[in-house]
Amino acid sequence: MTEQYIEKILIVDDEENVLAGLKRQLRGMFNIMTAEGGQNGLRALQENGPFAIIVSDMRMPEMNGIQFLVKASELCPDAVRMMLTGNADLETAMHAVNEGNIFRFLTKPCQKATLEWALKDGMRQYRLVMAERDLLENTLKGCVQVLTTILELVNPIAFSRTSRIQNYVSQICKRLNIEDTWQYELAAMLSQIGCVAVPSDTLSSVYAKDDLSEDELKMFRDHPQLGKQLLSNIPRLEKVSEMVSGQLTDIKKTASGSGTLPSDPGQLGAQLLKAALDFDSLISRGRSATQALGEMKSGSSSYHPNILQALRDIQVAQVEMQSKVVNIRDLNDSMILARDICTTEGVLLAAKDQQVSLSVRRLLRNHVDRSTIQETIAVLIPGGKITKADAIKVPT
Repeated sequence: MTEQYIEKILIVDDEENVLAGLKRQLRGMFNIMTAEGGQNGLRALQENGPFAIIVSDMRMPEMNGIQFLVKASELCPDAVRMMLTGNADLETAMHAVNEGNIFRFLTKPCQKATLEWALKDGMRQYRLVMAERDLLENTLKGCVQVLTTILELVNPIAFSRTSRIQNYVSQICKRLNIEDTWQYELAAMLSQIGCVAVPSDTLSSVYAKDDLSEDELKMFRDHPQLGKQLLSNIPRLEKVSEMVSGQLTDIKKTASGSGTLPSDPGQLGAQLLKAALDFDSLISRGRSATQALGEMKSGSSSYHPNILQALRDIQVAQVEMQSKVVNIRDLNDSMILARDICTTEGVLLAAKDQQVSLSVRRLLRNHVDRSTIQETIAVLIPGGKITKADAIKVPT
């Protein structure tokens, strides 16, 4: 039985009869859409994408095939690009490969078997690309979630920051139109993984800006490198580990003065983490968003101006929280711990401001069953009232 491909293929040519012939030739096996000319092709990509394969003629009015494929790569970057042309000279082929980044170069007239073979090959390539993306964005993200859940149980103070850091980084990426945001979000989720080796009381002192001994300071400052070492064994997370390792590094003023963001994802991710972490630390110590950004702007550390601008534009909605004492067996995901939860022996189980996740609930219930903590705890729950969103504004 002949395999049918459901992924869409766009064929662009300036001759209507050629498009009609190709569509008849390929129907039944491929999901074909056609567009007459480059402008109509770009419109089709915007209105009907994504496409698995884009096939273009070379000589067309207004824009040639190479120009079209270059623009098409911006609108549909994952699509496999091919050229089908009657002008099969060497120079055209070279430009098509180097500028259009094409997968196959076919000449007219093209036999049906040859065209079908090329499209099947292109479809296999597209599916490989999408499988790779699924691995990176979903499978790896799921594994990272497991790692952070373990961190939540081992060092709750460190984990209590990760969800906030991820939120800040995600919003900054969105405002700066940064691509491949999955890796920056993963870096935020894993930014505190090295803190498994830092005692909880030391972390509490760091976040509160208490005086620390040299040994304690070194222990904390070493956690990004430990995080990098832990992540180095995971394939495809090389850049993420670079971001984690650079999260405490001050950005040189010469580097931050430029209006262009770093092109290297490792450097950019480190700068995003640095800004998000410092912002969170100031907020956690009672600063308002405006005060926090004001201190970041005038402090000794330097930040990329574009990243500061993105933080300035974040809309902060203040949700009114109500304090309530509840039985541990009645906890749910919407609740936040109002104070640290420690055992009768003083072992910290969950930190103040930590969201009550499933793993936290199970941990606390196990300790209730062993009578090592009280059955009731203080939590904060959303009161249902949200104040007017307040846009952060920092004096320029």
